[in-house]
Amino acid sequence: MRKYHHHAAKMAVKAAFIGRIASRMKCFGGYIAVVLTLLLNGCVDYSDTTQAVSTTIKLTVPTALTGTMALNGHTITLTNADGVKLTATTNAQGEATFANLVPDVYTVSAAWNLSFAEYSQVTGDTQVNEGAVVSATLNNQLIDRSTTITLPTILAIKRSLVISKVFYAGNKDRNNRNSTAAQYIELYNQSDQPVDVAGLYIGLLETGSMPAYTLSNLHTAYNDSIVVCKQVFQIPTSTPHVMQPGGSVVITNSAVNHKVNIPLAQDLTTADYEAKDARGKTQNNPAVAALDLVYSNLPALSNMNFLAGGPNGVVIFKTTLRVQMFPKIYAFGKNNGMQYLAIPKRYVMDGVDILKYKPAGVDVATKRLNNDIDAGYGVVHAVNGYNSEVLYRRVSRQTGGSGQHILQDTNNSSSDFGRSTMINIREYEE
Repeated sequence: MRKYHHHAAKMAVKAAFIGRIASRMKCFGGYIAVVLTLLLNGCVDYSDTTQAVSTTIKLTVPTALTGTMALNGHTITLTNADGVKLTATTNAQGEATFANLVPDVYTVSAAWNLSFAEYSQVTGDTQVNEGAVVSATLNNQLIDRSTTITLPTILAIKRSLVISKVFYAGNKDRNNRNSTAAQYIELYNQSDQPVDVAGLYIGLLETGSMPAYTLSNLHTAYNDSIVVCKQVFQIPTSTPHVMQPGGSVVITNSAVNHKVNIPLAQDLTTADYEAKDARGKTQNNPAVAALDLVYSNLPALSNMNFLAGGPNGVVIFKTTLRVQMFPKIYAFGKNNGMQYLAIPKRYVMDGVDILKYKPAGVDVATKRLNNDIDAGYGVVHAVNGYNSEVLYRRVSRQTGGSGQHILQDTNNSSSDFGRSTMINIREYEE
């Protein structure tokens, strides 16, 4: 009898563990359900599944390096779906060991900065004066046994201009009605030099239902060479717009004081640009300069078409080519209907991938941006939005030569961005 109860207890623990893993890896749909049934009902030895494991993460250097890069002393982070983080430090071989690790599905990540001198030493490039960041991410990594996992790294040049805030979720007004008028994007100059943003393009990624232009489909169809945009806007070229170090540019759909009717909204009367609503359904501010509309997959829609619950995605890019002449493509798997603009990835300066929140866990299979643009993703914690949360780039420990904040930029929005209902425009600390 005692033996029976011991077996039943082990099976209960096993079922709970497998259920947890299933919720983490829900993107496998029906397949995982079949596997779970076989595991729970078959003659399988479950004795080791819920026991703690010891796992080693091994960094590999970015490809095409001409010099030797030290792999010791870097922090590896494991994050489960509940946001619990575990860290370990690499040795001289680039290995970090996590002992007594609870089996689960984790995001594995690492990032560190290279100074200009370090970057030049490992690449031979002497033209980049702001250094670079080395980063690596593995999403949805099941760790259920003692093993060694390889973590490939990529090298990205530090950017002067970054996307620093995206507010797409919308608000509830005083009468509990949904409002998206106060949506905005903010850009930030974290370099030590002035940056002229006149002519800069802002692209909103396509947000079609599955199947869509996700990473796997982009790889198959376009060999990871493009990003797909449903809308593209441009900062006017008629006059220079010089951002000083630490300066911001705010772009909105409605440059009015939204606090009057929405307590958690922003006063956007000081916004730099407004995506004017040609239909007249959104209140615009004639005193604020118009953002130029370059392309919209819905011709009647001239303001920024964010989905309050996600997914969304934003890229900024610059080119001297006529963007209107870039290839137009139909939705994935179709040969008619709405068309999207294919932007060559090589022009992209920064990007933030934004996924839809799901209580059981975000489906990373819906990511649109490759790791060399954004290895992670941002998300607000509301299925349908309207919770007033803004995604904002966190402040790093560094400061610039003019005393300006240096915002986190590890090419991973999962770690670079936080959520807030209180942070104001042009501010980065609550």
